[in-house]
Amino acid sequence: MADYELTKKDLSNAIKNDEFLFFYQPILSLETGKIDSAEALIRWKKDNGELVQPGNFIPYAEKTGFITEITKAMIPHFLKDVKKIHQEDNTIVLALNISSKDLLQDEFAPTFLKLVNDSGVDPFKIKIELTESSALTLSSERLVDIAELKSHGIELAIDDFGTGHATFEKLKNLPFNTLKIDQTMTSQAMSTPDGLTLLDHSINLAHQLNMNSIAEGVETDSLMRYLMGIGCEHIQGYYISKPLELSSFIEFINKKRVWEIMKHGQIYKAIIDFTDWERKIYSSLYMGSENARIVAFESEDSPTGKFLSEVSDSVDIELYNELDRSYKKSYEVAKILLNAKSSGDNNLIEKLLPDYFETCEKVSALLQKAYSKECQYGLLKNTSFRK
Repeated sequence: MADYELTKKDLSNAIKNDEFLFFYQPILSLETGKIDSAEALIRWKKDNGELVQPGNFIPYAEKTGFITEITKAMIPHFLKDVKKIHQEDNTIVLALNISSKDLLQDEFAPTFLKLVNDSGVDPFKIKIELTESSALTLSSERLVDIAELKSHGIELAIDDFGTGHATFEKLKNLPFNTLKIDQTMTSQAMSTPDGLTLLDHSINLAHQLNMNSIAEGVETDSLMRYLMGIGCEHIQGYYISKPLELSSFIEFINKKRVWEIMKHGQIYKAIIDFTDWERKIYSSLYMGSENARIVAFESEDSPTGKFLSEVSDSVDIELYNELDRSYKKSYEVAKILLNAKSSGDNNLIEKLLPDYFETCEKVSALLQKAYSKECQYGLLKNTSFRK
């Protein structure tokens, strides 16, 4: 950046001269091994070819409030880029960062929706990212605005998670789909005593909130594989790709590269989910009859019940079928138990409990067996163990 003081006029001229553009950083799905999304990152490319990084102008734009003018000018550019990308691959979800100051504008949400609808872009293929600190300061009116965006199919992501002071209580009341773990947390995970614990906790928190997790700043194969093992859904970082100009990003996705991944993290999450569900059943049986229906039953086509046949190449069909039958039995017996608790039929509870315990033990054992088989399958495939 030049040595002179940056002014609003500099930014205004940059808009007039069409000097702002987006680079796109690919995001890898750890469930499919494919690129399924990307984040749009703004850059300032001056007439002389100088590329100004966002850290050299975004803070000033935020401080002066000029960021809203940049956002207004760049939304149409973003949507044009999305259309070009979708001409090559219409499955890619594209994420746009917005400022809390953008959301202070009453017209932001309706204007954004109109621009999306007028562009012909599928709103289900767009994501809006807002930093953790910004998300925590949203008023009830602004939360209604972004909830309106979500109701039209637009995904909502909390960016830079770990840099603010969000609690479970605060997060569960926010209408977001995705939690993006800040790169400072992921980059330090392998180098500090508590780094991996914090990373594990963040991924588990996202899962408990039914949010998709994306780990930012992933730069090594070992970190990627660790994230696979704890059930992180997506990663973003230089290990996959640096941010790319639009044409380079399109070339990148057209290569159709598929990363080799392991699915043990997904099975690990299923083990946690089933254990937690089982715990809730036990807790409900101890509660008064008026609270006996506190458990929201998993549906019969939930991940715990049917996902193994789709997820894992290592689990044989016999194991899958046995797990599926046992899971459905535990589900049905749990419903009967809670109905008996609600009606005060303690005799039926005592009669069914041994069968319920035995069935749950079988489900847990089968899930653990599937997990072990997937780990063995994945590790033996990894040629680094044969070097």
